[in-house]
Amino acid sequence: LAITIGAGLGAAGAAMQGYLRNPLADPGLFGIAPMAALGAVASFWLAPLVPSAFAAWSLPVLALAGAGLGMGSLALIAGRTASGAGGGIALFTLAGLMIASLAGALTALAITLAPNPFALSEIVLWLNGALTDRSWREVAIAAPLVAAGVAVLGLTARSLDALTLGDEAARSLGLDPARLLVLLVVGVGLTVGAGVAAAGIIGFVGLVVPHLVRPLTDRLPSSLIVPSALAGACLV
Repeated sequence: LAITIGAGLGAAGAAMQGYLRNPLADPGLFGIAPMAALGAVASFWLAPLVPSAFAAWSLPVLALAGAGLGMGSLALIAGRTASGAGGGIALFTLAGLMIASLAGALTALAITLAPNPFALSEIVLWLNGALTDRSWREVAIAAPLVAAGVAVLGLTARSLDALTLGDEAARSLGLDPARLLVLLVVGVGLTVGAGVAAAGIIGFVGLVVPHLVRPLTDRLPSSLIVPSALAGACLV
């Protein structure tokens, strides 16, 4: 599970830093991880309403639903940009920050109104991220989604390379900003959402791993996604 989650976070961090052309970018800026965490927190509130046969699946399902809602909201807001990669990047970043802020506020409200001390402790543990008390069930949930997400992020490699030349040059090379945005939202949503659904929010990995492997590559985004996935797996 550590290998799976680390690989997803590493690849997502490399792709996001390539898209925003900012080495301080982190997958958490997309707002997808906070929305997935909000879905997981909601499962503790809805636990009494869930039949016992499905209780074990309520948390990962709601976490993935939260990630999907975050992906859809991000694509809906950022996808409304009229034209131009630069405008799309700015709107994309602001949309992600807005979604993350909203999810954080709702999560704080859920903590404040926690129905009992047990639910409160579980919520806090989930927000901190943990690999304890996990089983192969979580691996079965996360691994296919992370693999699909890394594969989708791999499709963005050439477009991310083109962006390093500037917006106008990238468009002259055939960059489709809308397609790139969709691929990034889906790829990051799958990798980050699956990780949160299995183990909660694990920060730092997506931010620091690309920095660790960048000096070992030619520094192009296309050369960074797979090495970052491997390094993220090793780090976690």
